[in-house]
Amino acid sequence: MSVVRRGLRGLGRMALLALVLPGAMVALVAVSLPGTAHATVVTPVTVAELTRRSDDVVVATVRRASPQWDGGRIVTDYELELLAVLKGRLVPHGTVTVRLPGGVVGRIGQTVPGVPGMEPGGTYLLFLDAGVSGLRYLTHLTASVVPVTAGATGPVQAQVPEGMTVVSVSGPGPGPAGVPAAGGLVALEVMTRAVTGALAGVGP
Repeated sequence: MSVVRRGLRGLGRMALLALVLPGAMVALVAVSLPGTAHATVVTPVTVAELTRRSDDVVVATVRRASPQWDGGRIVTDYELELLAVLKGRLVPHGTVTVRLPGGVVGRIGQTVPGVPGMEPGGTYLLFLDAGVSGLRYLTHLTASVVPVTAGATGPVQAQVPEGMTVVSVSGPGPGPAGVPAAGGLVALEVMTRAVTGALAGVGP
């Protein structure tokens, strides 16, 4: 059984409580001040395009979030535990830190329109660019963070983010296209097949 398959098999047994935002984080967000909103232009991409543009594609659970000042802006570093590595040189069951713009420090909050957040305890399919000092960044502004959920029964599902087009790949060529709206659910297997298909040179 491959490392990826073992990681996804373990993911299917996640408890739903792992997706609940801790109370301390809720309180922190409640006192944040809204940042200035600006228009964000989203360029749609397919899973295959994201895969080709990314240095790393992983399934991971957020261990902790660490907002901090970086010059005159706030960024949040997310420490992730890797459940499965579909592309790149990261090691399953290891850790990696992903930096996203925005966050809350004290009573000051900054947001970047379109940039998704992640919750401690939440599990995600992520498309990442390699950065400096071991940090990773999002490959795409809105489509790089895919929330993953799993119940006691049924398939593991992924929530389609804004800006992503999901195309199912089966066998030697593209399969039937499915284009769920942003926020819709699709089987995680559909996305992972698109990732492995892109790595094999299959798919749009």
